[in-house]
Amino acid sequence: MTDPLFTRLHIAALTASLCVVVVFSAFPGLDLAVSQVFAAPGGGFRAAAVPAIGLLNAVIRRMLELLAFAAVLLTLLAVVLRWRPASGLANWAFLSLVLVAGPGLIVNLLLKEYSGRARPANVLEFGGPHPFTPMLRVAENCSGNCSFSSGETALSSALVFALLVLFWPQMGRLGRGVALAIGLGLIGLTLGLRVALGRHFASDVLFSVAVSAFVCLGLYRLTGLATARARFTPAALRADGLTLVQMLSERAAALLRRPLPTWWPLPR
Repeated sequence: MTDPLFTRLHIAALTASLCVVVVFSAFPGLDLAVSQVFAAPGGGFRAAAVPAIGLLNAVIRRMLELLAFAAVLLTLLAVVLRWRPASGLANWAFLSLVLVAGPGLIVNLLLKEYSGRARPANVLEFGGPHPFTPMLRVAENCSGNCSFSSGETALSSALVFALLVLFWPQMGRLGRGVALAIGLGLIGLTLGLRVALGRHFASDVLFSVAVSAFVCLGLYRLTGLATARARFTPAALRADGLTLVQMLSERAAALLRRPLPTWWPLPR
């Protein structure tokens, strides 16, 4: 069955991605021009010298990592414990797959490891030792965890897009507007910090947003989430939280009641 909204989103994501690729490929100096806005006169980047900005970036990164870890862990627990959450196992599987496939496999394990693109703070134009590499060109200026593309931006985008997909049917018009504003604000803050700190070029962060968008759209169609996401409600999530706590408590109590093995060295 044709999904008009899905089709429009796919066209929008494809158009935006093509614009990013074409513009930054045709005008590679644009990356340097954007980063130059945040560069310090004597080399390096002004934001990198401000502890509060570095702390904000670290807090956002850890928060995103914890949310992603919690989502994947809950999905694995549901499978191991043979538990069918009221909010729908398919929904949690979708969220986990988006996080693992986009930021995990495509960005961190593939692009960042093999692109060889030096980070802005490490290129000659900003006081570093390596030459600048245009977007989509493989280089040997970085041996791992390179600039292309941005892992933090991919993670924030994946979380925002996946959660919007899951909660969208439950939100009214006002709620959708607020959620979009908050989600896009988080993505904008994440990518802005990465560029300002000299950790990524503009094309790095924008390409990561595109990767997360396509992964989310593709998995939405592959997992048949159009009907399953109706179960992803606040009430169902609260019920799942209570059920999970009870299940884990019961299993922990059962383990404590189990007699110690004969090889146990401490007094029994």
